[in-house]
Amino acid sequence: MLKRGFSFRNPVVVVSALLLLQISAFYGMSTSEYVPDPPPLKSFPSTVGDWFKVSESDPESDITDLLRADDWLNREYVSSRGKVSFWVAFYKTQRTGVSPHSPKVCLPGNGWQFESSGAESVAVPGEAAPIKINRDSVRSRQSRILAFYWYQTPHRVVANEYLARVYLILDGLRYRRSDTAMVRVLSPIINDQDQAAERTALEFIRAVYPPLKHQLWSE
Repeated sequence: MLKRGFSFRNPVVVVSALLLLQISAFYGMSTSEYVPDPPPLKSFPSTVGDWFKVSESDPESDITDLLRADDWLNREYVSSRGKVSFWVAFYKTQRTGVSPHSPKVCLPGNGWQFESSGAESVAVPGEAAPIKINRDSVRSRQSRILAFYWYQTPHRVVANEYLARVYLILDGLRYRRSDTAMVRVLSPIINDQDQAAERTALEFIRAVYPPLKHQLWSE
């Protein structure tokens, strides 16, 4: 007997039930998942357009232990327009329960406070429609940065963390793969020039998007 208030005529209940069934099917599939093996991210080009690498470092062991990514890239690039920090965490599979961590969790954990959060559509080479990515302004004492980030798979770019989980299930059922990358670009805000910092970041994103997609999903 169903409790009062529960009805399969309720669209929320129906969607939730279908999603639970999809999750069960995804994690219970007997057939093997396709797990890609792209080139190491450290082989990613040092020069992207007129941007060139000026530094590269590995994250601390406690960060790698927390993220549990299969591969990562942590660099700084510069051009005549400014400097950006470029971070990629790549997961070959999420079937074991490992998934990307949101910067909305990681940045505050490193002492950054959010001033504003939103999303932005960016036209990038190679895509028929603009990609939608997150745009956050954060502060730590006297320093301010713009943080742009998104979740990328072979088939789509997603800004929203929860929507990324939904597509994980749907794409897993359709394509039998769950590889994904969390991509983040940080642009320092100098003298409260937010628009200048945004232009710098977006120009880098447009330059780096095609070679990154090729690096991870050229097969």
